[in-house]
Amino acid sequence: MNERKGKKEVLYVWPYLNWGGAQIYFMGLMKLARARYAVSALMPRGSADRVLGYMQHLGVPCEFFDSHFDNAPIHNLRDKLRRRLKKAQTDFAIARHLGWSRRRRATLHVDIGPWQSFWLLLYLSWRGQVLVTLHTALPQISLSRGFAWKLKFNILGRMKGFHLLASNRDVRESLKPFLSEKIVSKIRLAYSGVDVCEIKEALAPEFNRAELCRRYGLPTDRFYVFAVGQFIERKGCWVLLEAAQKLMREHPEMMFVWIGTGKLDEETARRVEEYGLSDSFRLLSSDEIGQSRLDLLTLLRLADLFVLPSSNEGLPVALLEAMALGKACIASRINAIPEAVTDGETGILIPPGDSASLANAIAKMLADDVARVSLARAGQAHVLANFDERRTAQITVGLYDECALERV
Repeated sequence: MNERKGKKEVLYVWPYLNWGGAQIYFMGLMKLARARYAVSALMPRGSADRVLGYMQHLGVPCEFFDSHFDNAPIHNLRDKLRRRLKKAQTDFAIARHLGWSRRRRATLHVDIGPWQSFWLLLYLSWRGQVLVTLHTALPQISLSRGFAWKLKFNILGRMKGFHLLASNRDVRESLKPFLSEKIVSKIRLAYSGVDVCEIKEALAPEFNRAELCRRYGLPTDRFYVFAVGQFIERKGCWVLLEAAQKLMREHPEMMFVWIGTGKLDEETARRVEEYGLSDSFRLLSSDEIGQSRLDLLTLLRLADLFVLPSSNEGLPVALLEAMALGKACIASRINAIPEAVTDGETGILIPPGDSASLANAIAKMLADDVARVSLARAGQAHVLANFDERRTAQITVGLYDECALERV
């Protein structure tokens, strides 16, 4: 606590229970920011133990509010109204938790979209300092909805205390229909990055494949294809299983491992079973892996190939980490992914939603060790040179410094 005394506060806020790339992005910022700021996290009560463990490992105090966004599927008008009510309750819970004085005193870095919680962001940025980092390009929307979004973005964009950042060029380009050219040109590009020290620590020990397989109950004689992320359609889970189904007929030596953030519900588990992959597919939840990020990075050393078959993405940290670990990567040619993966040079790009292309790319990598190793080395060099979070995070922490000066 003495280390925090006298420091200005940076508070990271998110309103949902599911966790993923945004929290990993925040953790990269926390590591750099805590040297000169009192860093804390504010999240819904009931958040995953894994996230709390990561925060504890970093020495970041956590605070909680008693509501969260409802991300359940919408099937009817009642579901839609329920979601809107839950969002309003969550926005109010955040505002109430922060109070009048603290929301003016702390710099708030929130993972909340301006189109979702306009009134909350307007309130927080009035005589306060609020940062929002957008990770995924804004979607195509109707004219009426687009007008409403444009109005919200422009009102917030003119608030002195509201700061918008883009974590990749694709996001910044997608903002042009909603903001003036002048405002878009001022939006800072703050890429996600990898913790190079953690990567080196994960690669330092001699690789013991047999021991790693034994620890996770995996066979030692397989060609491993790994994926990381929530096991949801947007992440390409069914595309991967369709590709696996095609490949297993001729390549029974393959095994597919998906590292997810939680356990499957009954309906999803039943659908997975229908692919008939049996022991050739394994879903590992983050709780099974270990208590630190290092455990995940160590497990990824087992991968012979890393795939990211998403249909909508930003620039996932999981992809950057796999490349930094020296894994050949196959990813969808969408959004910001080509900003890190150059097809045929630092990885392979495939059309999104195309299981046949994914299967063909995996088969080629299985058959050509030289090409696989060449792509892996080039990808690793590219990420370590261009996506070191110590450098990428400096852009955002520099903005924290500017926000702090506003209060002097």
